Amino acid sequence: MYFAKPYPVNTTTIPRLMAGLLIAGAAASLPAPARAQRSPQREPAACRSCHQAIVDSYEKTAHLHTSAEPTAGTILGQFSPGHNVLRTRVPGVYFVMQRRADGFYETSVDSARHDRRSARIGLVVGSGRRGQTYLYWSNGQLFEMPVSYLTPAHAWINSPGYQDGQIDWARPIIPRCLECHSTSFTLVDRGGRPEYLRSYVLGISCAKCHGDGRAHVKYHTAHPGDSTGQDIVNPARLVRERQLDNCALCHSGDRPRRGPAFAYQVGEPLDSYLLPSGGGDLVPDVHGNQVGLLERSKCFRASPTLTCSTCHDVHQTQRDVVWFAGKCVGCHDTSHHPEARRIGTRLVPDCIACHMPNRASHALQFNARARQVPLDFRSHEIGIYRDVTEAVLRGGAGGGPR
Repeated sequence: MYFAKPYPVNTTTIPRLMAGLLIAGAAASLPAPARAQRSPQREPAACRSCHQAIVDSYEKTAHLHTSAEPTAGTILGQFSPGHNVLRTRVPGVYFVMQRRADGFYETSVDSARHDRRSARIGLVVGSGRRGQTYLYWSNGQLFEMPVSYLTPAHAWINSPGYQDGQIDWARPIIPRCLECHSTSFTLVDRGGRPEYLRSYVLGISCAKCHGDGRAHVKYHTAHPGDSTGQDIVNPARLVRERQLDNCALCHSGDRPRRGPAFAYQVGEPLDSYLLPSGGGDLVPDVHGNQVGLLERSKCFRASPTLTCSTCHDVHQTQRDVVWFAGKCVGCHDTSHHPEARRIGTRLVPDCIACHMPNRASHALQFNARARQVPLDFRSHEIGIYRDVTEAVLRGGAGGGPR
């Protein structure tokens, strides 16, 4: 269902291939795609029938909404006049976001060259908590659109990797991006050219972490009295390494692949599908490599049972840093904290802000008219950060939400 006949993609050649395809056929207006087949539901009704509370809770999480079809409800940016233009520092170069009868469009304008190009938004990537990036279809491929949305600023902004004033419609989306931002895409070989089929499962659905549940549903429909959970993977029952692999598929950074995209099955060693990312001296980026950062932590090395799920329940929306601090004090006696007297009643509330501070990502940044705008993410390298410690002691923790 999800992984039939995947195409083994060479990610070193795909950018050249995609750019060549687009540039060779570029015209005044980029073609709108044929209407896609209806993609499968992200949350199958079969899961809800037995796990209603879990599904109801999971529907509110960022994981489920990390990719979506473009609708007025899923696109956060405004398309009304006065709010739908992104100006750049280059005179006469700007972008217009438009809602038309057949969908939502981004249009680039270069007045000096009398060049105007449009493409219809085909997919939305990002839950919108920090922002969204948009993709468009062309000849069976997906490309990043020039304009994204930055939620903290409530504004349109240049997409990650774009220089302000640059018009570029030839940035291909490789499968590794979609592997982390969706449940599945099927790739096929079209005469030596990989192509995305319009059959996909957006968002991170139950199947991403529990495996294909069809046999599970069939068995328990026939045996309603059996509560043993047949023919399904419960990640909590996996050994520690495989539990971490389940999260590391998407949260271990930009790792080169060993095999075809979307081939990984939960419970198998991830190293069989992805190569390690970088050397031991390379500090993992806070965007995308939370597992790598966690593994550098003394807490992780000292505990043979600590995993991501020690603190996180992926079925819940968890943003309260004080609640997470309760996990810390489950192992650490705060009465022995060297600064306990100075910090006083803020000791537990500021625990996460001090030992897991927000840090700027080097991998995910936006180029604005006046400056480079990095996004901050919670560092999962649990440790002592001297600069943050001093800020906390001065009363300015500034840890923010997770």
